[in-house]
Amino acid sequence: MSKIEIRKAGITHLDTDAVVNAANEGLWQGGGVCGAIFDAAGFEELTEACRKIGHCDTGSVVITPGFRLRNKYIIHAVGPIWKGGDKDEPKQLYTAYYRSLVLAMQHGLHSVGFPLISSGIFGYPKDKAWETALRACRDFINTVWPYEMDVVFAIPDDSVREMGEKIYNNGGFKNAERSDWKTLDMPEKHDTFILKRQFTVKELRNLRKGNIPKEMEDKWFFYVKDNVLYTHRSWTGNCIFIMEIANDGNNLVTVNRDPEQYKSTNAEEDSKTLNTLLNWWTKDSYDYYSEWLDETVVMINKANENKNTETLKINGKEYPAVFFYEADGKDGYLSNWYISPFTLDGIVYNCMEQFIMYRKCMVFGDTEAAEKVLATDDPKEQKHIARGAKGYDDRVWGGLRQVIAMRGLIEKFRQNPELKEKLLSTGDAYLVESTYRDKTWACGRNLSGEGKNDISEWTGQNILGFALMQAREFLRSDNI
Repeated sequence: MSKIEIRKAGITHLDTDAVVNAANEGLWQGGGVCGAIFDAAGFEELTEACRKIGHCDTGSVVITPGFRLRNKYIIHAVGPIWKGGDKDEPKQLYTAYYRSLVLAMQHGLHSVGFPLISSGIFGYPKDKAWETALRACRDFINTVWPYEMDVVFAIPDDSVREMGEKIYNNGGFKNAERSDWKTLDMPEKHDTFILKRQFTVKELRNLRKGNIPKEMEDKWFFYVKDNVLYTHRSWTGNCIFIMEIANDGNNLVTVNRDPEQYKSTNAEEDSKTLNTLLNWWTKDSYDYYSEWLDETVVMINKANENKNTETLKINGKEYPAVFFYEADGKDGYLSNWYISPFTLDGIVYNCMEQFIMYRKCMVFGDTEAAEKVLATDDPKEQKHIARGAKGYDDRVWGGLRQVIAMRGLIEKFRQNPELKEKLLSTGDAYLVESTYRDKTWACGRNLSGEGKNDISEWTGQNILGFALMQAREFLRSDNI
């Protein structure tokens, strides 16, 4: 099980798969952590490896062998110089940590040691540096789960280490664990049922945070261990639901049937109850007080119950179809804006939008715009930058965009196995991006409006939907 640990140690004394060097953009030896790593790894070998790479932008990362260190790799992460906090420093620091972990995962590593990046001569306030570091590492762990990644912060200074431990324990960065609250085991009197529900990466990340009760109204304690959700009544510690989270959406639930602990005896009602709770628990922040006031959440229940498979009419015949649009909406993993890191030709992309917009700029030789696309993790900004690519020709791009998209889509799903499983689970259904704003990549009809279910009423080409279907066919084959 992945964990975050703050340890009294020097960075070169860790035995993690990789250690992170607090690097500068030129990748030359500096002082502090950087100097210690160069000395321990072997100055000449590491200097030569960094010379071959040449440069690394702020917020970005590169990797070299560990040489004489006990660690297999050194990940060089360039943190920002503190300029008051309004020059994108928090975003740059966050991406330095997050990209370090993405790069480690792409190399099959399962443990990474960090210093407190930018908090030395770069002047980043230590409390703010801790908050960003812990948020980035927690978000990564919760996003890529069940991939296991242990994060160790090597902090030799007692006061800095104690500050980090306090922020970690009291700042909401720690995932709930069984030991955080009183709990009783599931009684012998129990029942099981299948809860059909698939979770987005974002929902799983939020669910894995768990909840440790703070007020009387906060009546649930829940936590995730491995791939299992445990839910307990906060006042009594009684275990009410245990849910084994499944990639295919068929989640096995064990429910309490002791009449002294839980009165319900109806699996259908329990399914509705748990679904309602999960709607609250998978939000960015668990609003326990609103949940207390309105447990039934009638509107959400109605939405959950209305999950009949949609269809698309083509020449009078109806075929199964999956409609999607926003990255955080239903089936949003199909969106180009869905955050799903992958590497292609040595470049790490945070989502399909970044890949396509980068390639768009490069097709027309606008390397300056291409670098700007890589420098931001905001899909909206990526699109905005590429829209102004110098030398753009619609005829050229019209002939290349679907081929480029196909290449990126295959890698997106190959390198994110949980998304690949979701894509393959759509079977032979038509995949349709639905928004009236886009007549090229989407079908030109809104997700909630009329006309999307009949191809004769489309005003768009649905290029993304058809590219996804082609990628799905390719991923089914044995040659990847």
